[in-house]
Amino acid sequence: MEKRDKYKVLVLTDHMPWGHRSIAKAIAGFLKSKEKEAKMEVAYAEVKAETGVAGDTYILMTRFFPTSSRWMHRLGDVELFQRAVVELSAKNIPALKKVVNWYQPDLIISSYFFLSHSLSGYRHEFKKPFELWTVVADPRTINEVQWVPGADLHLVYDEAGKSMGVKAGIDKGRILETGWWVRPEMYASYDKEAVRRKLGFDDDRRVVFVGGGSLGTNALMKVLPATLMVKDRLGVVFNTATDKLSYSLVKNYIQLLKSWGRQDMVKIKLLGWIDNMAEVLSGVDLVMGKAGPNFLFDVVAVKRPIVAITHMGGQEDGNLDLIEERGLGWVKERGGEAVKFLVKYLAYPDRYEKVFAETIAAEAARNQGSMGKIYKRILPKVSSDRGFSTM
Repeated sequence: MEKRDKYKVLVLTDHMPWGHRSIAKAIAGFLKSKEKEAKMEVAYAEVKAETGVAGDTYILMTRFFPTSSRWMHRLGDVELFQRAVVELSAKNIPALKKVVNWYQPDLIISSYFFLSHSLSGYRHEFKKPFELWTVVADPRTINEVQWVPGADLHLVYDEAGKSMGVKAGIDKGRILETGWWVRPEMYASYDKEAVRRKLGFDDDRRVVFVGGGSLGTNALMKVLPATLMVKDRLGVVFNTATDKLSYSLVKNYIQLLKSWGRQDMVKIKLLGWIDNMAEVLSGVDLVMGKAGPNFLFDVVAVKRPIVAITHMGGQEDGNLDLIEERGLGWVKERGGEAVKFLVKYLAYPDRYEKVFAETIAAEAARNQGSMGKIYKRILPKVSSDRGFSTM
């Protein structure tokens, strides 16, 4: 018998720089700020998931062939594939044991469904019992494989996700609707003019951000031609993350602009990986990028409208509907839609920026409350466990 002084929470995710990690950091960061208040301990850990060739295939598709991923998404709804995922998830147990058995948490919140399946299907492999919460990391087009029957709680974005969970056979009492899990720092306030100057824009031109996770070169080509066509002064911040090919493409385009004598008409700031996303986005007027949920709701948090110019086929199809349903921006993926939209926007920027101002602010407020709902669900467990003996 041992006395447990503090309730221990472990927030777990994969090691890859995709949305699951952003969500985990958001949840862990908030709960960490409540440690003293609740007298609990919170830890964050990344475990490399053994996904085999599937992981590499997914990254390749997101970057270069986003619409081709529909077939992979559909696989998740096939029962045979779902069983294969559970069986494959056993390969993650050795790595998970090192973390879980060392920390011995009372609650694990997993933001990556593959690790959630490992923890749920092989609980007997761990030294100490734990409660398992899993995050359903898509707001609308939820793949069946994201539901983990053995999980104690599923965290979902909204009522639509809850309904899909019930339809998939998950008890509604094991589903918690919270809003999206945005990192707290995304809601920080910045001086827009100061950020603009820091980015190199010292006049009153409109500044557009182009980027987001795994945007890819195909999407860039939907925007770059506009730099040769616009008739109004324009500033563009290109975010290419870790994609070296995209970085080189934009760099070459900057040289092309100079050769055309348009370097003053169109000023470009080329950025690779961005650690201060909230600050950068707060200095722009409009965002064009991939309709991934984490990037979408990051943009919402800084109260900017988004223009979706690409998305992952299948997995992110519902995000396009969500953008229009909630009034978060526009969808301009086809042909030259993005270029035409940018030209029209520059002609009437104030009008376009006001269209969704109220609905974006409402969505930002809704999501900012998501962590409080998670914390509220944890608090009774902390109070009831404190001071009791455990085996």
